Amino acid sequence: MFPEPALLDKKTWRTGVLPQMALRLGVPPKSLFAEMHRDPEMVVLTKAVSEPDWETIVAYYLEHAPDTLPQQSLPAQPQVDPPLFSAGPFVPRLHSSAIITLLKTDTVNERIFVGEAGTNTFRVFDFDRHLKASLTLGSPPTDVISERDRLLVLESGMLEPNDQPKGTLVQYDFARDGSLHFSKVLIDSLFRPVFVKQFDFAGHGRKDFVICEFGNNRGRLALYREDGATYQRHVLDATPGAIRFEILDLTGDGLPDIVALFAQGDERIVLFANDGTGDFAGRRTVLARFPPIYGSMYFTMRDFNGDGKPDILYVNGDNFDYSRVLKPYHGIRILENDGHNNFTERYFFPVYGAAQAVVADFDKDGDLDILTTSNFADSARHPERGIMYFENVGRYQFKPYAFSIARGNQWNVMATADLNRDGWPDVIIGAMHLADIARIQRSFRGPTLEAAVEPILLFENRMSHDGGSRVRP
Repeated sequence: MFPEPALLDKKTWRTGVLPQMALRLGVPPKSLFAEMHRDPEMVVLTKAVSEPDWETIVAYYLEHAPDTLPQQSLPAQPQVDPPLFSAGPFVPRLHSSAIITLLKTDTVNERIFVGEAGTNTFRVFDFDRHLKASLTLGSPPTDVISERDRLLVLESGMLEPNDQPKGTLVQYDFARDGSLHFSKVLIDSLFRPVFVKQFDFAGHGRKDFVICEFGNNRGRLALYREDGATYQRHVLDATPGAIRFEILDLTGDGLPDIVALFAQGDERIVLFANDGTGDFAGRRTVLARFPPIYGSMYFTMRDFNGDGKPDILYVNGDNFDYSRVLKPYHGIRILENDGHNNFTERYFFPVYGAAQAVVADFDKDGDLDILTTSNFADSARHPERGIMYFENVGRYQFKPYAFSIARGNQWNVMATADLNRDGWPDVIIGAMHLADIARIQRSFRGPTLEAAVEPILLFENRMSHDGGSRVRP
């Protein structure tokens, strides 16, 4: 895919992206140091680009790229602190690295799961926010499957970019007193796994695992099927960057399909159609593709226009690679399904560094609203836009709000549930405290909690306290 020069400014092309592009095109390194530090897993063109051709490419980008990127053009100016939510700490003075890598709710068993890097702590809270169990893992947890008597925890191996297959899916059992104890490793040798679900695709009564192995230069989206005491790997896609998927019948044949988002270079949303055997060996379709600089982070499939066909909510804003500048094309997009799985962008709201979203009818007026986080907000001018709420007012129009409480941190993972059992969905949001990440990367083992930093926030839905539903006629 041709990356347009206008996607970045001249300086970022020259000092950030083009030197990395040169390595992948086989251009000889400029120094022995650069040669010795070349990543052996990096995919490089088999027929290298010549140095004269490379200089021509560089000159083209530096000629056509803008000096600076334009500011974001917002369809509406956000108001601050919507009355719908009351925001505050999830647990006051919670000791934490504030690098929250896992935040998930289990509404059946009324559990909240919190995992973090830095300390590799995994905690289980009940819906009253009381701590019920805590473990120190061998690596940061990224996902969990919750069952009544056991938890299946996805452990990343190494969270920073790497190609080492050190990730695992581990079973922990609940004891009678509610504490957690290691049981066994179900699956190992995973490439930096970030997302897992269980489903019985083959109809044999046994659930398979599907795991996003984000990796770095290596990675995959794979199905793991039980075979005696082990699991057999069936690779659906052998490229890195798998970050999330949803299971739904998108083809209309009554069989569950997989729709997956890939980041890491070839940024795309792919439909893996079920071939009837549950092996997904047949048709796959790219539903949407984005420039490699977009920084895909999240997607979900929901019916925004009420036609019975799932549309795509897409979130992009990863800004942690070679071009750490504010990008006007970061944000949230709704891609409308025409009924035949052709998707067209119908809504875009720019959000610098957009990381994740939760979709729900928060005000119970019959349509879907959106709450978003940002890892890389404009901290100098609008740090309050690190968390935003988009109230759906109909026909792909949303009223935007920001939150003053967002100023204290960068924000990433989210989960929703009716925590106070009043019938209205609440939201919890985890921090991604980049200063602590930098400390850990420098192997600095000092205190990782600053007084002003709340690692997890609770956004309590106040509709039940304000007179109930505002359903439109």
